[in-house]
Amino acid sequence: MTSQPPVQRRSWQVMGTVASLIAGCDPATADSARDAAAGVLSDIEARMSSYRPDSEVSRFAAGQLPAGPSADLRSVLAACSWLEEVSAGVFSPYPGGPGTELDVAGYVKGWAVDRAAEALDSIGLEHWALSVGGDWRCRGGHPSGDPWRIAILDPTDSAQVRAVVLVADGAVATSGRYERGDHVHLPPGAIGSGTRVGSFTVTGPQLAFADAFATVGLLMGVDGLTWVAGFEGYAAALIHADGTMDADAAMTLQGGRNWPDPLVADPTRAREY
Repeated sequence: MTSQPPVQRRSWQVMGTVASLIAGCDPATADSARDAAAGVLSDIEARMSSYRPDSEVSRFAAGQLPAGPSADLRSVLAACSWLEEVSAGVFSPYPGGPGTELDVAGYVKGWAVDRAAEALDSIGLEHWALSVGGDWRCRGGHPSGDPWRIAILDPTDSAQVRAVVLVADGAVATSGRYERGDHVHLPPGAIGSGTRVGSFTVTGPQLAFADAFATVGLLMGVDGLTWVAGFEGYAAALIHADGTMDADAAMTLQGGRNWPDPLVADPTRAREY
């Protein structure tokens, strides 16, 4: 009988938030995996942050790239343009409206985690879950053989777990009001459903799109469930302002309050247990 590999946990700061890696491996491999993921995330933050005047994104926005954007930035801009089109402007790389500051963070954070996932795969790691800011990319299921269990927190009380998403391979992203309140707003000219929801969770193969879809879904409200279902491989769940929950049948959930204390990987947004 093959023994279960030990579960290792590593956390660090990046992109203004907490990154967490949970992996089934020995300590030395976990350290190498953390270094590989951290290197990718830090490099992308340096190049794609709108808050750094020397980043490629900032220099591109200022017209300071005479040779044009890199292949990575062209890919990011193309994805943001597509998201703006398919969401009818609810997602926008210019959240302040046309002509305002370029901000690709709504796509780049998830895209960066997807790139870090490639680095983890390249070193042969088989069972891992990587989170940045509470959104997750998972591979291989938990070392125990069960799926990874990613918590959706109650938007009215983030100490409570409202439901658990079961995922072996893929991404889980939640956009919600939580402690920061109404920090996500419709860009000028975009039209939402007008139905307020407390949080919106999306699962799918890539975190870049799951994260962006979750932000769009939060702003669309109940219409976001049908909208997300139109993209192959993605599914959504939402918690209404009154605490009730709706979910796409394609999302594998366990529900209910009063879960036992989980093992906290990122105490600010999401939990794995």
